[in-house]
Amino acid sequence: MLLLKRIADIILFGNIYIALGTVCLVQSTLIQINQSSHLPAYSVLSFFATLFVYNFQRIFYKKPLNESTSVRRVWISEHQLLIRSFAAIGFTGTGISVFFNDYKILVYLLPLLVLCILYFIPFIKLRKNPWLKLFTLVSVWTMVTAVVPILLSNTTFNQSAVLHIIVRFVFMVAICIPFDIRDLQLDKEDAVITIPHLTGEKNAKWLAFAFMVLYGILVLQEYWSGMISLPVMAALVSCAIISTAIVLMSSTKRSEYFYVAGIDGTMLLQGGLVLLANYL
Repeated sequence: MLLLKRIADIILFGNIYIALGTVCLVQSTLIQINQSSHLPAYSVLSFFATLFVYNFQRIFYKKPLNESTSVRRVWISEHQLLIRSFAAIGFTGTGISVFFNDYKILVYLLPLLVLCILYFIPFIKLRKNPWLKLFTLVSVWTMVTAVVPILLSNTTFNQSAVLHIIVRFVFMVAICIPFDIRDLQLDKEDAVITIPHLTGEKNAKWLAFAFMVLYGILVLQEYWSGMISLPVMAALVSCAIISTAIVLMSSTKRSEYFYVAGIDGTMLLQGGLVLLANYL
C-alpha cells in the first residue's frame, strides 16, 4: 500500500495527472467540433508543455511553515529533485514535439507560455489579483485545450466553434474556483487575495456551482444546435452532474487528494466519457 501511495503521489503531485487531463480536454474538443483528426502531435506537445509549466512553477514555491499546512506542498518541498526532473522532461518533450507540429504553433503558444511565467514568478505574480488570477488561468486552459485545437484543425470560426470555446471557458471557471477554496490559508500566508477571500467560502462554492449549471445548459445548446451527437451530449451531461457534485463537496476541510484527484479528475472524466461515447 505504501508503494502504491508513493506512485500515486508522484502521478498527482508530479503533475503527470493534470498533464493527462490536458490531453483529455484536447480530444474532447476535437470530437465536439466534429474533427476526425486527433492531432496526435499537438496532444503530445500539450502533455509535455503542461508537465513543464506546472513543475517549473513548483520550483518557486516557498517551503511550508509546518507539515499541517499542505500535504502537497510538503511533498513538493521534499521532492525538489523529482520536480526539477519532471520540469526538464517537460521542457525537452515540448522542444522535440514542436518540430512535429505546424510552425504556427509557436505563434499560438509562446504568448501563453509568457503569460504562465508572469503568473507565478515572484517579482510579478499575476496571481496576486483575484480576478486576474482566475481569468489568466481559465484563459490559458481554454486557449490550449479549445482555441488552439480549433486553429490547428482549420475549423472555421463559426457560431459552433465560438459556442464550444464558451463552453470550455465556463467549465474551467467552475473547476478553478474550488482550488481557491482549497488554498484559502496558503494564499493568506502568501498575501494573495482570491475570490473566496472576497465572497466567503460558501458563496465561492455556489458561484462555482452556478458556472457548472451554466456549463450543462450550454452543452445542451451544443446538442440542440446539431453540433454534437446524442451519445456525446449524454457523456458531457453525465460529466457535468458528477463534476457539480464534486464542486459542491469542495471545502477547506477537504484533503489535497480530493482536489488534485477529484477536481482535476473531472478533465480526465470528460475526455474519457466523450471518447467512449464517440467510439462505442
